[in-house]
Amino acid sequence: MAAVLSPSSCASTPALEVRHLSVDIGTGHGTVHAVRDVSFSVDPGQTLCIVGESGCGKSMTSLAVMDLLPGSARRRAETLRVGGQDLATASRRTINALRGERMAMIFQEPMTALNPALTIGDQMTEVHRHHRRSSAAEARERAVHLLGRVGIASAAERLGQYPHQLSGGLRQRVMIAMALMCDPDVLIADEPTTALDVTIQAQILRLLLDLQRELGIAIVLVTHDLGVVARVAHKVAVMYAGRIVEEGSAAQVFGQPRHPYTRGLLRCIPVPGRTAPGGHLGIIRGTVPALTGELHGCSFRERCEFAQPLCETAPPHRSDAAGHAWHCHLEKDAAMGAER
Repeated sequence: MAAVLSPSSCASTPALEVRHLSVDIGTGHGTVHAVRDVSFSVDPGQTLCIVGESGCGKSMTSLAVMDLLPGSARRRAETLRVGGQDLATASRRTINALRGERMAMIFQEPMTALNPALTIGDQMTEVHRHHRRSSAAEARERAVHLLGRVGIASAAERLGQYPHQLSGGLRQRVMIAMALMCDPDVLIADEPTTALDVTIQAQILRLLLDLQRELGIAIVLVTHDLGVVARVAHKVAVMYAGRIVEEGSAAQVFGQPRHPYTRGLLRCIPVPGRTAPGGHLGIIRGTVPALTGELHGCSFRERCEFAQPLCETAPPHRSDAAGHAWHCHLEKDAAMGAER
């Protein structure tokens, strides 16, 4: 499979740049290393998809970028920059000003993300009035425009409704419109189509891509659906046990996966023309390891079919001239030979 989009041209300044991001969460049973030394960047007009099983740290990474972590979590980063603004050293006041204006987030379940006690209009206009110091009339006009832009009919009437009066697809569209109220540079979407049926899912994805082309937004899409990734990604970061174990363009990751975990994920999905109806799909045995306490070696070694004693030490960083990178003791030639 390959992405249907062509990569955007390289920008001199990434819309979002993350370097050596880690998140530790204190618990009664020790410290959970939820995100471990994660680095990535996204250019304007580009989509980065972060993929992996549940519990691999995808959502925690997005919450760390937005600085929406729980109180028991501690975030560390060498660089966490939106445009030219470094959030790693910014004050709380600065971060609050940037969140919602320069960077916005679409949450996984809009029914819980939207306030059930407030109308759609109150929730949307609050964002614009706070960041842009606009009047109530100006904020309402902006909200009506964006609801119409995301395909919601009778937009002005919808502003007076409450979240429970809308379908799941409409609530997700409201979340997208709300995120766009202040024209952000970066949009983080955490599993935005998980709770939707396939028809509405396709509509939401197409909407995000149309808005990206129109506005030049950088999108970070968190998902476990590789079918979605193949359709929309320019770049892919495969995450396992809090680390990015492989990254590259969509064509590289889907066409020549290097890490055994990536290859395992790809074997778990049916391929049109290759997977027989009723045929068996691949599996990855075992579960994601606990990330509490000291961690040594390759976290995937207990589930990896190529594991060897060497895997009890930290895997090296490997890359090729095309920018495809992965963390594994397995040599590139051996990995491709094993896949064939």
